[in-house]
Amino acid sequence: MALACGIVGLPNIGKTTVFNALTKSGAERASYAFSTVEPNVAEVDVPDVRLETIHRFIETKKIISAKVRVVDIAGLAKGASSGEGMGNKFLGHVKETDALLHVVQCFEKTDLAREDPVDPAADIEVLELELAMADLETVSRNVERVAKKARTGDKDAIFEKDVFERAKALLEDGVQLRTVDWKREELLALRPLFLLTTKPVIYLANVGDGDMEGKGEYARAVAAHAEKAGADWIAMCGDIECELLGMEDPEEQAMFQEELGVTELAQPRLLHAIYDVLGLQTFFTAGEKEIRAWTIRKGDLAPVAAGVIHSDFEKGFIRVEVYAIDDLVEHESEAAIKAAGKMRVEGREYAMRESDVCHFLVGK
Repeated sequence: MALACGIVGLPNIGKTTVFNALTKSGAERASYAFSTVEPNVAEVDVPDVRLETIHRFIETKKIISAKVRVVDIAGLAKGASSGEGMGNKFLGHVKETDALLHVVQCFEKTDLAREDPVDPAADIEVLELELAMADLETVSRNVERVAKKARTGDKDAIFEKDVFERAKALLEDGVQLRTVDWKREELLALRPLFLLTTKPVIYLANVGDGDMEGKGEYARAVAAHAEKAGADWIAMCGDIECELLGMEDPEEQAMFQEELGVTELAQPRLLHAIYDVLGLQTFFTAGEKEIRAWTIRKGDLAPVAAGVIHSDFEKGFIRVEVYAIDDLVEHESEAAIKAAGKMRVEGREYAMRESDVCHFLVGK
């Protein structure tokens, strides 16, 4: 599963710093507006201690983590939908991402190109209005597209037109479509439009080094909005996170973290939050060639998981041998797991569980 996350926010509030903190990419940062012209794109490994746990008991040639593709685009200025700043043309780069990371400025800094006082709630409102206006343009075009076919009596077109018109009315009021209670078939109708306001969002309070835990006034404003919207949020000091991740000496990094009172880096917490908001889970395959983490949706059946490894495997699925990592820790080898009767054989209706270790049997 090619998992992707798009970073959005107002101009010059630290989006590229957050991008670097997530990906260790070293993308150019600047303290002037619209410094990101071309999108920054990078893949990042999802930290997972379970891979090393498996490796303690199974020798292998390589270990492969699950990955998230992160896309950082130019900031959206107020009025971007009507051409202000650099407009909203850059939103096309994040239309096909799975989730949005909405970065909000929660620090004071005099060298940034900002005239207004820092106001996270107002900034969120501006950005979300611009996303709604961008979606409104898309939906309006598609209302016109299906209207002609709907007039011929085509039932699918009539249904799509009704759904699109409802979405259009909501967007005209600045509503984020993800907050609306849609029926499954309505969401399926909207999916090909790649609407930004339907995507799950995580709010990231980019805090200063004086509020590393995100308990200050600005971060609390982000938390309040996230709670009201039914979304997740996380506090992170992009500058400090970049500095920590840039340290090559683990002991030096640990010492610096201790001095700052940083008990855990934000990067792994954020990547795992993306999994949570998208309803994803991880299973593993393990053997002499590789130990690998794979991403599927919660509730996926075993044939679907097999199909993630190779598209032909879903159709050719016969059965799967599966055990839990805890079983491996307890018995220390797959042979011992089998001897203890803990190696299960499951069929096509098996719903995959978090942390399953699998051996799939497939036919032609």
